[in-house]
Amino acid sequence: MHMADPVKALRHEAIRRLIEHDAIDRQEALVEKLDEAGFKVTQSSVSRDLHEIGVVKLGGRYVFSDASKGSLPGILGAVQAGPNLLVLKTDVGAAQLVAVRIDGLGLAVIAGTIAGDDTIFVATKDRAAQDEVVAALGVVTL
Repeated sequence: MHMADPVKALRHEAIRRLIEHDAIDRQEALVEKLDEAGFKVTQSSVSRDLHEIGVVKLGGRYVFSDASKGSLPGILGAVQAGPNLLVLKTDVGAAQLVAVRIDGLGLAVIAGTIAGDDTIFVATKDRAAQDEVVAALGVVTL
């Protein structure tokens, strides 16, 4: 199971908000805005963060790539299995790749993931967190 770094997850959330609400055109500008928000990071860390959360530069500014919106390729659906477990069904052989992408999203409500061949267990903080994950991934609840 992969446990996300809580500071990194908070930083990823801050980056998402900044990208959604401000026209960020340089990584250095993002470093400055993150510094103002209390995150001490380097440009190289921001570059990795942007890659991990699916942000690309388009038209001179940073935006979310199509892959970071909606359903991740390979996810067929989700099943809520109790208050803290979400089970994702994937195409055969896709679960591990999809789980890595989910971990890379840095969603603070995810405690961790475990992937098999065509199934991913996503541990969440509570049932409301499951709904947030389903919405963020753009998947259908089965």
